[in-house]
Amino acid sequence: MDQPHYPIRLHWSEEDGEWVATSPAWPALSALAESPQQATEELLEAIRLASEANADAGRPVPEALGIADLKQAGSLLKIAALATRAGLPPQTLHSKIRRGGGLTPTEAAAIHNALAEVNLTLAKP
Repeated sequence: MDQPHYPIRLHWSEEDGEWVATSPAWPALSALAESPQQATEELLEAIRLASEANADAGRPVPEALGIADLKQAGSLLKIAALATRAGLPPQTLHSKIRRGGGLTPTEAAAIHNALAEVNLTLAKP
């Protein structure tokens, strides 16, 4: 099963003394680890297992953040500003949206984090 590219948010937890990885697509899942990379890897494994369990049980698997989502939100978002905030070249993001190309997991996470910084998220209707 190909795993969709879900946005992942990382933050440091003073209380736990570890990095926390979460994804808005999977609000019940999180991972704690000593490094951001470890937290991300653990969350991706949890998402993989949850996706398989949902598929096996006939339950829906959340959709990933994609170019189509950004294209639909394009009239509400300033794509160049979003790309810059996410640390991506604006021309690359514009090109991917125009062509309908895919986002890498790193790009999706950076976009999600940039949106979260200003208290926004892309939600499915």
